[in-house]
Amino acid sequence: MASPEALSVEHQEQKAQEPNVPKTHVERSEKFSGQVQSITLPSSEQTLRTKIQQLLQAELGPWDLVVSVGSDGLLITFDKDDPTGATEASEHIVQKINSALDTSCESQLIDIREKEGALHQTILAEHGTTEPGAAWVPLENTPEQKPEEDVATDAEEEETPRPIEYETAYAPMWNIRNEVLMGFAVMPINRISGGSDIYGRDVLGASATDADLHALDAAMLQKQINVAEELLPMNFTSLLVSQIHFDTLSSSTSRKEILEIAQQIPPYMKGIMMAAIVDIPESTPASTLAQRISGLPNHFRAMTITIPNSEFPIAACASMGATSVSYRIPKGPITEAVLTEAKKIISEATSARLLTVFEEVSDIRLAIALKKLGAVFIIGDCLGDMQDAPQNMKKLTVAEVQNGPLAAV
Repeated sequence: MASPEALSVEHQEQKAQEPNVPKTHVERSEKFSGQVQSITLPSSEQTLRTKIQQLLQAELGPWDLVVSVGSDGLLITFDKDDPTGATEASEHIVQKINSALDTSCESQLIDIREKEGALHQTILAEHGTTEPGAAWVPLENTPEQKPEEDVATDAEEEETPRPIEYETAYAPMWNIRNEVLMGFAVMPINRISGGSDIYGRDVLGASATDADLHALDAAMLQKQINVAEELLPMNFTSLLVSQIHFDTLSSSTSRKEILEIAQQIPPYMKGIMMAAIVDIPESTPASTLAQRISGLPNHFRAMTITIPNSEFPIAACASMGATSVSYRIPKGPITEAVLTEAKKIISEATSARLLTVFEEVSDIRLAIALKKLGAVFIIGDCLGDMQDAPQNMKKLTVAEVQNGPLAAV
């Protein structure tokens, strides 16, 4: 996407070529100040784009600039530096597009201006996304910078993670199709004597901050690298899977640190390293997720994306570099609705040439049912509790699980 700097230059050239500039028009400073609206359409069809462009011609002023971005995006630069007017115009444009399409587009309006010698941005309005509005944040003036790119706030940089007490455990991941242990999810865990263990991000507690989650993800990824380095000389063959939370990748500072840690993985260790992107909000656009995980798949043998439901665009995950999609089975009894959801996910993943991972499988009967539906990987205590240390791949039939020492109590 073109930077606001580049757009402002093009915008100035356009005005210079016009002989009848109104006298009331105020010339901009060298740095762009004003409002920019990004719009992502629900389809990349050319007929749809043409329809929307015709609609915008009737809605925008003569000096407002519209630029196509990718196959389904538009970028509007409002000529007048008027946050209130731009917000009203943005709301009206979104309403018009949604009404014309009988569906929803994704839109974000940002205000850009100079503060203390640097460009800053703030979000004025958002539609079709659950991401929170941002405070004033620095806007990097590089050609690669995208308007939707997150930039760390001063408060985020000053936030210090709390020291969290937890152990590391390994949740077995089985290839249920071939009934073979394939790997382990590397998990933080608090073991509760006489109660249910707490694992995953829940070890942080209810008062956890974004900095706490970021520190947890960074520590667990570094732990995975250290363990892999120790195990490889012993002919270790299983996969080690690190969970990376979507919220961590939503911060440019945190995302940069995760990438820097991943870049430490040497080529000879990559074969047993896997990443899992987890806790993605239901309404997250595929374009937003793609931007968050950009570059990560290059450093791992495989990457899985834990989708929130079967409505998530599974086919898009393949283009992001994922090799599989995961789905967490809801807590509660096995119902026809659970199997229907699983069947839909398996079907769409197969069409996209992706494997499937089903997590939180606590009943061996469900594991058998998922196998019959075509599932590939299973994670859950029905196939064995969390381990204190990982082990090599091995065969284990469902019958052995049902009747042996690993059978669910």
